[in-house]
Amino acid sequence: MSQKTTPVELTLEEPVEHGGKTFDKLTFTRKRKVRDLVTADDYKSILQKTGAVYASMAGVPAEVIFDLDADDYAALEEQVAPLMGKSWEDVKMSFVTEEAMNYGLREGIQAEMARRAQNSD
Repeated sequence: MSQKTTPVELTLEEPVEHGGKTFDKLTFTRKRKVRDLVTADDYKSILQKTGAVYASMAGVPAEVIFDLDADDYAALEEQVAPLMGKSWEDVKMSFVTEEAMNYGLREGIQAEMARRAQNSD
């Protein structure tokens, strides 16, 4: 039986205007799901992908997350961390790897992945 998720409500220090609506708080009521990760496929950079995941979880347009004040975004990352799951750091690393490979850094990424694999043995 799974544990009940404790909702996270983030009150924004700097409200965001989007689509004629003011967002002064964001509410996250569930853990991250695969569908949240799928939304990241439409974006290129790690920040965009990560923001898209948060937006999907909060049920708001990605632009709302993209327009957050940097301090509000830092608070979001800290407070929503328990909902992101154990593998969130691995997911973000895959975003970084994908982005780096787009910039021609394939050899460096492959070397780092091999080093990590060797260290985990």
